[in-house]
Amino acid sequence: MTKEERASILLQKYTDHTATPTERNQVEKWYAEYDKQSVQLNPSAKEKIHARISTRIQEEMAKETRTIHKKLPMLQFVLRAAAVLVVVCGSGLAFWHFSRQQVLPEKLVTVATLSGEKKDLVLPDGSQITLNPSSRIVYPAKFKNNSRLVKLTEGEAFFKIAHEEKRPFTVQTSEGIYTKVLGTSFRIKSYHLSPKIEVSVVTGKVAVGNSNQVFGTLVKGQQIAYDKKRQLAAISYTPQPVYIDLVFEGTPLKKVFEKLAYAYSIQIDLDNQALGNRRCTASFNTRQKPEEILDILCSLHHLKFNQSDDHKTFNVYKK
Repeated sequence: MTKEERASILLQKYTDHTATPTERNQVEKWYAEYDKQSVQLNPSAKEKIHARISTRIQEEMAKETRTIHKKLPMLQFVLRAAAVLVVVCGSGLAFWHFSRQQVLPEKLVTVATLSGEKKDLVLPDGSQITLNPSSRIVYPAKFKNNSRLVKLTEGEAFFKIAHEEKRPFTVQTSEGIYTKVLGTSFRIKSYHLSPKIEVSVVTGKVAVGNSNQVFGTLVKGQQIAYDKKRQLAAISYTPQPVYIDLVFEGTPLKKVFEKLAYAYSIQIDLDNQALGNRRCTASFNTRQKPEEILDILCSLHHLKFNQSDDHKTFNVYKK
């Protein structure tokens, strides 16, 4: 017998004056609690209550009219108590359904490499990963709406992350170390047998830390080494720079400039936002300076640009 069926029987016994003192106290307790609470119902629950009350009204009205006045207070109580029971049972079912949804296991994808093997992966958001030998990574088959989390459980991987401003990308490694980005490329080395975890940035900017603190924010050419035993992090410059290709195929200039900004940790402003709708098909490499790339792009689209003294801010405008 379900919870709702038991509740219905209890209510019927109460209205028929056949309930025990304990059962009467239970129904009256529900009734008292109903007065104290403001219950929010979804449309489905409201329909169930409406059907339940309508049936109850018809049953009461079918009785002899001479008893209507006598039973009216009881009828009002029955209607309200019926609503309470439906809400109680419905809420319980809704909570169970919601909890069941919450605890459903997330569908995860695990990819591992053998010694001497490399694998190239493309994630659901378009981000690219090169998994080095003897490594393992775990990621969801579908990312959540507000976050992208993958776990490098062993080894080394190179990440080239698709830029999404409202959905940051996070890589979790052993020792609870997190690397958080919006869109950039970087390398993480996290072998269990190694005393250190290393994160190096190729383009853009990343923040590295754990659940207690942020160790530092790295930009292109910087790396951080976390000593597992001493639990200390040190930032330095990468001994050998790593370069990547920047490929655009019919990409709006606005998106091109956004990618360049992240790749070089610079700011690029458009004097007229309409210019950002122009399309670009070209290939570059981060060996090139940002000024060189902007010079080519502006030449193709009959634009000009100027830059700040520190070469960190660029303004693109029409000739």
